[in-house]
Formats: sequence, C-alpha cells, structure tokens
Amino acid sequence: MKASKLVNNNNNWINITRLAQNGIIVKANTQNKKQYFFGLEEWNNCHILRKHKLAYLDSFRSFPRAGYYERIELINYCNGIVYYVGKLENVKQIGCVEIAGIRNMLTSEGWLKRIESDFNAIQDLRIIENNTEYMKAWNSKKIIAPTNESFILNIHYENFIFFESPVNLTALNINANNWKRLSQLYNIPSQFVSI
Repeated sequence: MKASKLVNNNNNWINITRLAQNGIIVKANTQNKKQYFFGLEEWNNCHILRKHKLAYLDSFRSFPRAGYYERIELINYCNGIVYYVGKLENVKQIGCVEIAGIRNMLTSEGWLKRIESDFNAIQDLRIIENNTEYMKAWNSKKIIAPTNESFILNIHYENFIFFESPVNLTALNINANNWKRLSQLYNIPSQFVSI
C-alpha cells in the first residue's frame, strides 16, 4: 500500500484555510498583509473536482508515476501526530496532453471565480488574475515540475473517501511520524492496511 501526505487544512480539504505549513509560498503584499503557504490539494474535496474525479497530490508532482495505483492512503501531519484522513482508489497520473482540456472544463464551470473567493475569504484580497502564485500553477503545461511550476491537478481517481474522524497513526506506531514529506509516496506497512 502507498500513502501520500496532504498539507494541513481544517475544512476537510474543500478550500484553502491558510494553515499549510509548507507548499506554495505567498509573500506579504499590499492586499495580503502576512506571508502564508497553500497547497493545491486544499481543494481536493470540493464539489467541482469531486464531480470530475480530479485531485492533486504533491507526491505525483515530484516524480513521474507511470502505472495505476489501486489505493493511496491520505495522511496529514499536524502538531507532531500523523493522521490517516482518507483514501483514493484507482489512481492514475494525469498526462501533460490532458491539461488544456481540464483547464477549459474548469474555466467553463467558473473555477477561477471560485478560487478567487476562497483566497479572499482568507484575506488575500487580490483578484485571481493578480494572484501570481496560483496563476503560475493554473497556466502551467507541466505535471512533473518544481513546486508552483506544475499544473493545479495531477491525478484521476475512481473513488475518494475522506473520513469523518481521522485515525491517529502515531498512536498505533510511532514510526508513522517519519511520513512527513509532501513529495514522497510512502510504502506503508501491512499493519496499517486494515484500518
């Protein structure tokens, strides 16, 4: 089994919450008084992406992932504890040739206006076209690239479950605390498979 880490989010990964401790950095500016980070996976559980079975995992930005993954466990590291927060089933990396079609589909569904309101809600008051950090990823033609240079989505899946109550993996095995990197796709021991 495989596991991939998500950035911190206290709204069930429906929208950005300004709690990410790493990811894409946004510097302070005239319309955003404090520096913060956000992760593209912070929208994985929103209605539009769920409808199209599209998501983002940083571990699929870092390396080419040829093939098909039957199941990927989703984990979150917060306050010294690793939590099991959900799972994706039947996952495949998006190809670069798919980006333009996905971007057009999202544009037709008003994606950028939705994202603008999400940023505005956390007091980043720029219009989305002036949000250079997000727009660089939105306009990217790459799936595999450095942080903030890859497209906003990078996987297709067939099923996605977020748990109502995350499971404390650290309490089950302290070695779970070694799973901290966003860019890593972890092999997880069989003892966690039945959770």
